[in-house]
Amino acid sequence: MRLAKQHLDIGLFTNDIDRQLQFWGTTIGLRLDHVLELEPGWLQHRFDANGSVVKVNDLTAPLPPRPASGYTGLTIARSTQPGDLAGPHPGGDHVELVAPGTDGVDGIKITVSSPDPERLLRFYRDALEFDQVAPGVLRCGDSLLAVVEGPGGSESDDVVGPGFRYITVQVFDADQECAGIVRRGGRIVRELVSFAGVARFGFVADPDGNWIEISARTSLTGIAVPPG
Repeated sequence: MRLAKQHLDIGLFTNDIDRQLQFWGTTIGLRLDHVLELEPGWLQHRFDANGSVVKVNDLTAPLPPRPASGYTGLTIARSTQPGDLAGPHPGGDHVELVAPGTDGVDGIKITVSSPDPERLLRFYRDALEFDQVAPGVLRCGDSLLAVVEGPGGSESDDVVGPGFRYITVQVFDADQECAGIVRRGGRIVRELVSFAGVARFGFVADPDGNWIEISARTSLTGIAVPPG
């Protein structure tokens, strides 16, 4: 894929925004870049993590009790001190800080769990065109995706649910890239839309049902978002 940004993003949903803001802003020490209103009752707090964005989606409505996704962990490269954090965020997923270069992590590493890791590796390598750089590890730009064996995601009719729910790949042409993913064996689970002149995006799913946002953001591409 033709990337507009060399970093993956990761999104989570919460009804516990005060604890989430404390965790990402103070405990982890990430910078809050800005807050985006996606719709009434839905604010997205966007924290910078080495160019990646941790999207903390704050919903007024109660989160539906969907099963956990396969996205189970986030590792962030930072200049760390002994005893720096390795533990859960308030939604329960594992977060870890490591010194830059640890296990190849220079930006972030996202961990996805699957009962069939080889199938998931093939999908991200072949359909999404991530580069496999080690056994069980793929690279997209400067971000890593580690596929481990364990409980996986499940099919869902919506992305909203507790904890980490999706990753985002920023590209220059979301329509073109989604069509390419479908040709290479992927499937669209939410059709592409344009949002407020900000981005054109849609969602595909991996074989376990985990959602992946394919987004063309005007601030990154310099290309006006088409209507519709």
